Formats: sequence, structure tokens, C-alpha cells
Amino acid sequence: MARLEDKKQKVDTWAKLFKATTWEEIKMITKENPSMNSTAETIFLSNSDYAIREQCRVREDNIAHEKYQKECLEKLTKENEDLTKEIYNLAKENNTLAEENARLLALLKEKGITAESIGDSN
Repeated sequence: MARLEDKKQKVDTWAKLFKATTWEEIKMITKENPSMNSTAETIFLSNSDYAIREQCRVREDNIAHEKYQKECLEKLTKENEDLTKEIYNLAKENNTLAEENARLLALLKEKGITAESIGDSN
């Protein structure tokens, strides 16, 4: 599927190298090209050394965990902002209701009606 331009630039050969599944296949692909051979050796050394593989795995796990923590922090920050706005709105509504309650009690007092007498009439 490689275009003529890709073949001229050896992109298809590099693609084969990175798609190879066995070391024998890699050796066949790289035997004519010292640059690719060096790459193959580096891949082999990286994959053959358990400590390096383990370090890579741990690093990838840490990156994934850090990403997860960042996403959680962003989510919790957004929830906190939403709840803070809700608390502010409820406090504002509470103040409005308290002012209305005070106004109505003053009006009742002005007319000589007590809150207890209202409860008795029901």
C-alpha cells in the first residue's frame, strides 16, 4: 500500500521494521541498512532488559495515574464551584425570605395581630 514516494524514502521498510513480530524478521529487514540495524539493536536491548521494561511500565502507570488524578481534581473543582454557587443562591434566597418574614411580622404588629392568634384561628 506504500506510494512510490514512500518507497523512495524507505518509509515502507521502516513500517515493516516497526510491525515486525519476531527478531528473525527484524534481522532480515535491517541486514542491508546500518541505521535500521542500530534501531533494531536498541529495540532488542530495550525489550530484553527486564529492569528497563519494568521502569517503562512503572512510568506509563504513573503517567496514567497522574492523568486520572488531574481529571478527578478538575471534576471535583467544578463540583465545588457549582455547590458554592448553589450555597450563595440559597443564602440569598434565605435573606430575601427573612426580610419578607420581618416585613410581614411588622405589618401584623402594626395591625395589632400576633403570630399566636393567627395559629389559633386555624
